Amino acid sequence: MIIVVDTNIVFSGLLNPTGKISDILLNSVGVFEFYAPAFILEELINHHQKLLKISNLKNDELNFLKRILLKKIELIDLDTISGETWDKSIELVQNIDEFDAPFIALSIELSAPLWTGDKKLINGLKKKNVDWILSTDLVSKIRNKE
Repeated sequence: MIIVVDTNIVFSGLLNPTGKISDILLNSVGVFEFYAPAFILEELINHHQKLLKISNLKNDELNFLKRILLKKIELIDLDTISGETWDKSIELVQNIDEFDAPFIALSIELSAPLWTGDKKLINGLKKKNVDWILSTDLVSKIRNKE
């Protein structure tokens, strides 16, 4: 099953390397194929100091964890997404959070659900009858059934 992962999922995996999210990202070969927009790399760079502070990890430990997690996620260049898909994604995130449009666009383009912990996004999309957003608990249940 293909799943698009939101930045907050990757951040959570980094902040709790022995937690449920890291376990799912690292140990779901044959069950899930994870995808994310390539710009997630920029977000990781921009938030590196904050991640260091919150995680209490050393710089080399955090970099190691990033490499390990990112090996499990296929990064997709947003230039490959069609204009029509972008229009749909921008319409969906309107009045929620426009910065989530790339994740929605990738989900639409791949016909894949989005795994996110962003409550504002989840609730906003539910109000728009979007039913392809996955919580960590649901991803865990799906994996454990496979």
